Amino acid sequence: MIELTDAMHVAREWVVEQLRFPQRAPRTTAVIAWSHVSATTQSAVAGLSNVIIDPNEIVAQPSWWRRVTGRPCGYPQLTTGQRAELRQAHTSLHWPLREEGPEIRLVAVAEDVVARVVSHAAWKHPLLDGHRTVLGFTIELHLVAAAAHDLFSLRANTPAVPDNDITDNLARARAEWERRQVVAAKAEAGLIDRVAALRAYEAALTPIATSVHNLHAVTEMATGGADVDRLYEDIVGAEYSIERTSALRNDIDDIRAALESQVAYLDSLIGPHRNA
Repeated sequence: MIELTDAMHVAREWVVEQLRFPQRAPRTTAVIAWSHVSATTQSAVAGLSNVIIDPNEIVAQPSWWRRVTGRPCGYPQLTTGQRAELRQAHTSLHWPLREEGPEIRLVAVAEDVVARVVSHAAWKHPLLDGHRTVLGFTIELHLVAAAAHDLFSLRANTPAVPDNDITDNLARARAEWERRQVVAAKAEAGLIDRVAALRAYEAALTPIATSVHNLHAVTEMATGGADVDRLYEDIVGAEYSIERTSALRNDIDDIRAALESQVAYLDSLIGPHRNA
């Protein structure tokens, strides 16, 4: 059994908490058995889209595929052979119209976590180039959805426990029923751990985003020293300009006072003549 780290414990508790609440219906209505797809075709698929890949769209690859993926008209598409290979590995998943079990909720939770991861600013940073591709998350999501659908089918096809008739006639049936319950419980626990691993990965992106921000800040401060020096010189120059302007303002006051004194003096000289 895999020993869980502290981060995984926190992530697992988060996933279990999400299962307490109703979730939307899963969007993953088909999966591809990627282990049966050649590396060449996987590489071609990875180059076609920068979003989580819908198996139904990638197999059909209609005329509007370029517009969906945002690729230019000259961008290469999958070959007929590659599409045929993907069709062979394609399986549809039929979910109930009404939510009937935690395994269905787990698929919806996994879809939301993966969507947030691939749109996270830190995950898109060049430092994480090649760390995990969108195809990698698509494969992981398909594995989760396929396992959840198998678990859903097992539970849906398992009847109620056989009645105890105090005989050994149904001993094997009861043993098989109990075995299915044990297998289902272990499968559900494994699914929770798998989704928790995705959640732990998502949580790890937040400190990376902080580090990337700090790296940018430190780099800017290290390389932008000349700009700061120029700005400081501008500040000093502005202070000098303010002082000089203030001094000129004071000079104006002195000049005005002198003019007013002259006016008063001249007025005093012409005063007696006006009285005469």
